[in-house]
Amino acid sequence: MYLCKFDEAGKRIATVLKGVHFKTKAEKQKYLDEGYLETSDEDYAYYVGNRGNGANGTGYIRGADGKPTDAPVKVPSIEEKKQVIIDQYEADKDELKSKFADAMMMDDDEVKAELKEELNEIMAKFDADIKELEE
Repeated sequence: MYLCKFDEAGKRIATVLKGVHFKTKAEKQKYLDEGYLETSDEDYAYYVGNRGNGANGTGYIRGADGKPTDAPVKVPSIEEKKQVIIDQYEADKDELKSKFADAMMMDDDEVKAELKEELNEIMAKFDADIKELEE
């Protein structure tokens, strides 16, 4: 048997085990008094991801009925979205650097000019994407 503690959204935040964290009824009661709830082996398997990631791909939480239910869809924060844009920009820029180095070694002025133009486009797209996100 497990004793699990859940936050206000139903997400499991802590677990204690009979025989590991408590052995007596008094020790168990201490955890119950701290807000831990008895959780069956089957329900616990959902909370730790042993029954998949649920319909939304975000796992399971404890529902209002006390049973595992699909966790809501995670809506990324502005900072998370911004980081995705930055990561993509850096990856695109690194790829261009590599191509530019090849063009330098080959002394290919035409390819270097194309890559510079492509870099300007990537920078403009980055600026526009960040500005749109911040609005």
